[in-house]
Formats: sequence, structure tokens, C-alpha cells
Amino acid sequence: MNTFFVSLSGADTNAGTKDAPFFSIEAAVEAARRTKGAVTVTVGAGEYRMGQLRLDNRDDGLTLQADGKVVINGGLSLSVSDFEELSEEEKARLHGDAVQHTRKIDLKRLGLTPADWGDMCVIGGFNSASHYDGAVTEPMWCELFVNNTRQTIARYPNDGFLHTTALIREGENKTAVMSAKQCSHAEWEALRNPQSDIFGIDADTAHRASCWKSTDDVWMFGYPAYTWADTSSPVVRIDGEACTVETKYVSIYKPRAEAPYYFYNVFEELDAPGEWYLDRQNGILYYYPSIPLSESVIQLSVSATSLLLAEDIADLTVRGFHFVGTRGNALELTGNRITVEQCTITNTALWGIVAVGSAIHIRDCEIHHTGRGGVKIFGGDRATLTPSGNLVTNNHFHHNAEIFKTGSPSIWLGGVGGVVSHNCIHDLAHQAVLFAGNEHVIEYNEIYHVCQYADDAGAVYSGRDYTNCGNIIRYNYFHDIQSSAAAHQGTFAVYSDDNNGASTVWGNIMHRCQSAVLFHGGHDLTFKNNLIIESTAHGAVSILFTKYAYWESLSEDTGNGQHLKALARVPWDGPLWRKRYPHIAEYLTWDPKTEQSCPHYADLSNNLIVDHGPISITGFDITDPKLKAHYADNVATDRASLGIPAGDVLDLRCFDASALLPTFEKIPFEQMGRLPK
Repeated sequence: MNTFFVSLSGADTNAGTKDAPFFSIEAAVEAARRTKGAVTVTVGAGEYRMGQLRLDNRDDGLTLQADGKVVINGGLSLSVSDFEELSEEEKARLHGDAVQHTRKIDLKRLGLTPADWGDMCVIGGFNSASHYDGAVTEPMWCELFVNNTRQTIARYPNDGFLHTTALIREGENKTAVMSAKQCSHAEWEALRNPQSDIFGIDADTAHRASCWKSTDDVWMFGYPAYTWADTSSPVVRIDGEACTVETKYVSIYKPRAEAPYYFYNVFEELDAPGEWYLDRQNGILYYYPSIPLSESVIQLSVSATSLLLAEDIADLTVRGFHFVGTRGNALELTGNRITVEQCTITNTALWGIVAVGSAIHIRDCEIHHTGRGGVKIFGGDRATLTPSGNLVTNNHFHHNAEIFKTGSPSIWLGGVGGVVSHNCIHDLAHQAVLFAGNEHVIEYNEIYHVCQYADDAGAVYSGRDYTNCGNIIRYNYFHDIQSSAAAHQGTFAVYSDDNNGASTVWGNIMHRCQSAVLFHGGHDLTFKNNLIIESTAHGAVSILFTKYAYWESLSEDTGNGQHLKALARVPWDGPLWRKRYPHIAEYLTWDPKTEQSCPHYADLSNNLIVDHGPISITGFDITDPKLKAHYADNVATDRASLGIPAGDVLDLRCFDASALLPTFEKIPFEQMGRLPK
């Protein structure tokens, strides 16, 4: 195999040998393209500041590997010596200790332009910006990192949320428009510049905001309707006397009173260590350091693109790199037989990896502190049910979705035949794994401290599609899953939502989860041989199985027809699908309101419930023979009866279910989580 070498001490005029290495990775890639056969590019230790490395089918068979710690950085270092004291006029706009401690740096003197720092743009997984002319969505604005930690844009309050006091004007949200105008979902999607919302705010906040010099480019982030749907909007005006705030963008869903929110990008709220503000018009960055600047390594993300873009490529391996500091996704990959291994991805504004293709393997990586999720991976052919062979295994995901709080899981799995195994996933506001499609396997993962600020949410979630069939969730260890948000439905280890298709949940351990599972309607759902042990402070039921509440969506005449649209995307009526998933066709012969909304062919059996709440089955009779369900042998007990000692650490060495439930099969607890390297 041919090998080229890269070193920060090299030169692009060199031959690329170990003794005469190239200076840039791009030069090594160009040399590889002129070489027949598979090529390895070995990159020496150090930090490489670069734009986007672009690969394509000319690079088939390429291996990029790091020799030592190699950092691919799309950002820029800011020198402590470039920071200056504030003018008296600037100090007058601040208060408290920030007056003395805040410093500024002129980014224009560093050669940066508005294109480098970017506009403020909408964030939140459920924003309505696409309905508005001129709205900025992506890429994200530049971000400030100090000692590898994301700093906070100046906001009020500094932590947590305020709450609206009333809904003064309900804008043209999806619910209101579709109801009042009797329009379709498609017509709502086509609506341009809908009227926005006006909220009541408390008097203290209204008075405080009246002291801000300007609300130009002040933004509002929050959860106006549900805590599974975050959004943001520029502020149009704040009325200090009326105590109201008007947003530019409407909430997608009908807002509520007492909705959590905060304001951000406010110069006058630069009042806490670790906060920063950028005057975009003049290119001046203000920073209130949390530690002395002399002890700080200060980075500004600049690249507006992915750090590595590989398109239509085959047999690519990327090994051992650290990717940091982009306003976009870190890696964007399309092709076949792609491996990313032993890499660290952090401090990205969007996703760690976005990958589409087959036989894409992401393994032994750490992906953390991303603005959106960790890995979004799609592949396979749903029409023919050809599996993708995609694999996400033995990775460590944590602190993902720091900016887009909801709908940005650590792993988003789509298509057919993907496997998510032996990952450790923790510390997210919302979901850990979101999946859609067919024949996926989610197994041997450890998932905890997720759904930390969410309601009606699941650590592993799928929903709203009859055709999401054949998926298996087995041998996962879920623990310590509890939300700090006000609960309506609560949080669940596994959540199959909105009449979703067939999934099997087998042999999992749910330890200190508010609830183990929610099946909200659906068909061919199995929850069997799971160990549910101990509730949380707000835990109520162990298992929740409900009739589908929104039957109107099952019909084009009464709702948005989302399920029928999902059916139209696959050949469900063809011989292959009818053989693999025979109950879909049967399901569609039933009345949407009285029959389709009731779960059919369910198997809820052989589960052990230890020191947790009861099973709740609502809206239907699971024992009705028409539903063709199996409901039996779910045993409620306590730790002592199973040989499980008390304590925060789960000890299953003496676990024995044979006396209480002889049919309960052994769960391979010792195999769950990451494998040793």
C-alpha cells in the first residue's frame, strides 16, 4: 500500500515521504489521486487549521489516519494580547462586576469579515423560520470556546427560564390556521409570513428590558407550546408599560400561558462570567472571562462548512482525528463502505456526522458538545427492504444538542437495517436515539441522564408512521431518566408514538426511569421480558399503553393524512411488504376512529416490575379478542424477592427470577455499554 505523510514541519513542495512530508492534508490527497491503488495518508501530530477538505470518487480506497493527536480546526485562536479595555460609554451599558472584568477584541483587525462571524439565525428543532422571507437558518453564527468549553451568549436570565404570564395574541400557528381556515397541512406549509405571537411577561422583566439600549437582534428562545418543541425568534418589540413581547416568528403549535423562555444576544445582559456578545455591525466581540485571560485558550469557530465533505466515495477510512470548531456539521459523508473510527468530534454548531449510504461504520469515537446531534445516518432501500449495513457502535456520546435542544438526538437512524450497539449516551435535554424505517437493531447501549428538560419524550423514540416496522430494541441499560420540566405525560425509556409501526422491545433494563415505556397507539408492538426496577421522584406508572388520541390524522378527510403519506412512500401493498408485514393491509380495512386508533397485535407479557408503579392501559380493552393481543405474566415485586441488593449501583450478580416468573429469560447485563478497546 502506498503511503504519504503530512507534518506541520513539512512543505507542499516535498515528495510526501516520511522524511520529506507534505505540509497540508490537501497536498497529500492530490498526490494520492495521482497514485494507483489504495493509499494511506498519515498525518503527524499538531493542529491543522483549514477550511473544508473535499473528497469524492477519485479518492476511493483512501485511508486518512492520525499519528498522534491531530486536531482539524475550523476555528481561529484569539490572542490574549488583542483584548482591550472597554470605553466609558461601553461600560455604562453594563452593570455589576462585568463593568470591570469585560474585555473586547476587534475581529476586523484579525482580518475577519461579517461572512466569517455570521448572522444570528434561528435555533430550535421546531422553529417556523422557513415561513418567513429573509429568515436566516444555517450556518450558525460563530461561537466562542475557552479552554475547549462553549461560552454563553449574553442572556437573561443567566440560567434557567422565565415564564410568560399570558398569551395576548395567538398568531397564525399551524393549529389555528388549519382549524380556522379549514386548510390542509400542505397549505399551512406553503403559508408565507404568518402573523406572530404576543406574550405577556412579568413586570420586573419588562422594566429590565426597557433599559436595554435597543432590541435590534435580541432573540427569544423557549418552549411556547410543548417541552418537546423548542424554538426561537427575533424580538419585534417589548412594551415595558403593557408588559408584553412580540416575536417575529410564530410558534408552530398553539402557545400556552406560563411557557418557559429566555432572552439572548443582549449586550446589557453581559453580566456573568463566561458570557459574550458580538456587535455584528462593528465586528467587536465582548467577553466576560470566567477565569483569567492569561490562563485561557480562546477559540472562535469560523468555518461555515463541514470540515470534511466526502461525496459519492467508497472504501474510505478516517481514523484517529480530533475535529473541532465549525459553524456547520463536522463530517458530511455519502457513499459506501466508509469507516470513521477512534475520532473525537466536539464544539460543532450542528451535527457531528451526517452520513448517507451503505456499510458506513462509525465506531470507537467520542462525539460531544455539539450544537445539534451526534450522528445522523441513513441508508438502505425501503422499497426492497435492502439493509444498509450501517453501524454505529462503541461510541461515547454526551452533551449533544446544546443549541438545538429537541429533535437532535445523539443518534438519528433512518432507512433499513442499521445497527446501534454498545454506545454510551448521556446528558441531553431530549432524545438519545431517534429512529425511522425498517429492520433496525438498537442493542447493548447504556443510556442515562437524557430527556433532562423534556416532557412527553422518550430516550429511544419513533413515531407517526405505520410503516416503521420490524425494529428491535433489546438488551439496553436505561437508567436515571427523569426530566426537570413540568410533567404532563412524563419521560420514558422507550416511546413508540402516534400509531407507529411494529417494534419489539425485549430484554432491556429500565432502572430509575420515570416510566419504562409508552406505546401511543400502533400495531404489532411487543414489550416483553424487560426488567423495570425502581421509579423516580415523579414516577407514576411503569408501563403506559394508550389508544391513539389523534385519530383524525389517520384520514385525509379529517386531518393531515400523515400516516397515508407515509404509506405512499413505500410499496406496502406489494408482495414483499405484504409477506414481511401482513398486518398493515389488514389495519387499513378498519375504521380510523373506532378501530385503527386501538392497538392491535400487541404483546405485553413476561415483564418484571420491581419497586415501580402499575401498568396503565387507557382508552381500550387489551383483552378484547378483536385486538388480538397477548397480555399476561407481568409480575410486580420488590428487590429482595429477586436477590437484588439495595443501593444506587445495580447489582444483578444474584438476580434470580425463576421462582416468580419461570419464563423470564436471562438478560446479559454484563455485556451492556461500551466494550473495552
